[in-house]
Amino acid sequence: MVFKNGFVNSNMLGRKYVNQWRVNPDWNFAGFAQQLRDDYSVDASLWQYYRARKHAKKLIEGTVKEQYARIWDYCAELRRMNPGSTTQVKCSLDGDIPVFQRIYICLAALRKGWLEGCRRIIGLDGCFIKGQHRGQLLTAVGVDPNNQMYPIAYAVVETENRDTWQWFLELLKVDLNINNSHGIAWITDKQKGLIDAITDLFPNSEHRFCVKHLHNNFKVYHKGLLLKQTLWGAATAATEQRFAQKMAYMREVSASAYEWMTDKDPRHWSRAFFKEFPKCDMLCNNYCEGFNSAILEARDKPIITLLEMIRNYLMKRMAKKRVEVDKWHHLVGPKVFKFIEKVKLETSGCHSDFCGNNIFQVRNFEQDQFVVDIQNRTCACRRWQLVGIPCVHAMCVIMTSNMDPIQFVDDCYKKDRYKLAYDPVIYGLNGPSMWPQTGDTPIRCPEFKKQRGRPRKARKLQSDEVRQDGTTRLRKNYVLIHCRRCGQVGHNVRSCGKRGDNDQTDAEPSAQSEILSLPSPPAPTPTTAPKPKKKRGRQQKKTPK
Repeated sequence: MVFKNGFVNSNMLGRKYVNQWRVNPDWNFAGFAQQLRDDYSVDASLWQYYRARKHAKKLIEGTVKEQYARIWDYCAELRRMNPGSTTQVKCSLDGDIPVFQRIYICLAALRKGWLEGCRRIIGLDGCFIKGQHRGQLLTAVGVDPNNQMYPIAYAVVETENRDTWQWFLELLKVDLNINNSHGIAWITDKQKGLIDAITDLFPNSEHRFCVKHLHNNFKVYHKGLLLKQTLWGAATAATEQRFAQKMAYMREVSASAYEWMTDKDPRHWSRAFFKEFPKCDMLCNNYCEGFNSAILEARDKPIITLLEMIRNYLMKRMAKKRVEVDKWHHLVGPKVFKFIEKVKLETSGCHSDFCGNNIFQVRNFEQDQFVVDIQNRTCACRRWQLVGIPCVHAMCVIMTSNMDPIQFVDDCYKKDRYKLAYDPVIYGLNGPSMWPQTGDTPIRCPEFKKQRGRPRKARKLQSDEVRQDGTTRLRKNYVLIHCRRCGQVGHNVRSCGKRGDNDQTDAEPSAQSEILSLPSPPAPTPTTAPKPKKKRGRQQKKTPK
């Protein structure tokens, strides 16, 4: 039998089951209610569960104000246990009290691993922080020798604009010792202020734009599967001749789409104009998106809990990669080896002819010819130079000559480079009771502004994005939308021009309506004032006199 007990309140339940929430933060209401019935034969409401969970989180993580007040001590402990790491905190002053604005962290192990084992290409991205005090998380992510993400640095800032990106990139430039921007490449979305910040700090670097986000802007004005395929065909073209063919075809399909694309510099979004030194031809900023997805659970936590969950994830990932490399069966990583095997299968339609001086002529199934230089590791299609892995034409020559394809893979994909990237160790931290006391003035949390409505947790997906269940959102290309306020076609209530008592719309009356309409009699003058409309919502009750 289940009873109601007034002494079983939310604070008592939070203290009682704090260990359960510590082990399983996603402990749901059904499990909580059943545990309470088994232990005390007491029933609990949903709001008791919410308040108990909130109290347990305070006991586990501490209050938000306490975490902001201990940022100085946390940074001191991080630098003590990981010597050489960079932590930078920026605050504004409210009198003599510092108010939190930004924090930047670059762990020494990640910096050393990127400098010694990774290619010189970095992706930049920002994502929202969903906790009580909103902000942005800026990240810099590289590419490891197995074509996987390699986080380098991260920062929590108040908003995403040119000032915050400039501050983040200035610190990253010092950490990575980038004195000459000729040898670095960036891939980003078109975030606010990021393009100008990269242009100012790295004027000679290569800057690529994510083609996925470029297409999202493109399809607003130019829809259709054919235009989408043509755009991606121009982006993946590795030679200028192939790029010109794709753009000429786009002009035949849609002149307006062609004019829209000609305003965009192809050096930012087409492989035909990419430089060859990064040995990476990626067109999408997927590595940053993958890192943001990996730390999704941490993005609604208080500041120190957020930073600790990110550091723990990076620490475990580095340790896991050090163990995995000993299980490799080849001199290159599993993903690179799988790509090589895929290219081998594509050589069935190619034929090679020896010319002399290690130069071959390869003809594919489309009756197109390419010149391959095995000694200099070049091919006329430019894919070998861009990626550092033999293309299908070079692979045809290698397989015909009975040579090992791995010998012709660039050194940036080899096992030795992978070990250099993941050999540095990210060391753990002691608990808050063991942190050094810096004695600095405690930082105050930023001003909290409560937004209207329920806080959004899930990101709004695009219409063509695949959801977790493998489906996409239904499109309304051929559906006529009617407004239930005015009855017209082409818009809904939210975008309707008629509001309240406005009987006139912005649309001009048709000729037929003008012919059929008769002059209406003049409206009579009102003898009494119209009654005021009732306001929506709750009305305050008048106190009786």
